[in-house]
Amino acid sequence: MQSANESIERKYHRFLEEYDPEHVAKLDGTFMNHLAAAIRASSPNERQQALDEAIVAYENAVDDVLYDI
Repeated sequence: MQSANESIERKYHRFLEEYDPEHVAKLDGTFMNHLAAAIRASSPNERQQALDEAIVAYENAVDDVLYDI
């Protein structure tokens, strides 16, 4: 079974092959917003949940970009 990180890496490498600076900025913004929420989290459980949401949001954003290209 493929891990979430491996899946994201594979998709991101595909995305980089079709590089568009506008989409990179969108991806970075998506991830950074969720990452900031994780940093502000008050408990380890909230932090982990925010990190999980950041990963899912980033992967979804990569999917959106790949299907738009």
